[in-house]
Amino acid sequence: MHPLPGKPAVWEGALPSTASPPIGSLVDGKTRTKDKYRVVYTDHQRLELEKEFHYSKYITIRRKAELASALSLSERQVKIWFQNRRAKERKINKKKQQQPASSTTTATPPGNASLTPGNSSAMVTSSISIKEEF
Repeated sequence: MHPLPGKPAVWEGALPSTASPPIGSLVDGKTRTKDKYRVVYTDHQRLELEKEFHYSKYITIRRKAELASALSLSERQVKIWFQNRRAKERKINKKKQQQPASSTTTATPPGNASLTPGNSSAMVTSSISIKEEF
């Protein structure tokens, strides 16, 4: 193995002096993912954050500080949780909008009247059932 300019030589089989936990392992409530630790929120923290999100999708500076203190999180963690939750909400809403559109298309059986510019008496009806989940 040839060292790159400005980089120390690393030999195959050599171990670093400080062993890092394996990827995906849990250390102090944090999951190791490549180069960063991802916080694993407790059920209580998630519940309180979700309650606050349903009250308001955008958190005020004052409420963010209060929530961070009450849940033993940093204000940055609370802010990012809300950003991620809004992104999740947009994704869910987009999926809901696409789902009914794809299920409402039905083929017209042969022999039925179809809408044409010269045929204004033909009428097409369809029934749509919408399921809302909260």
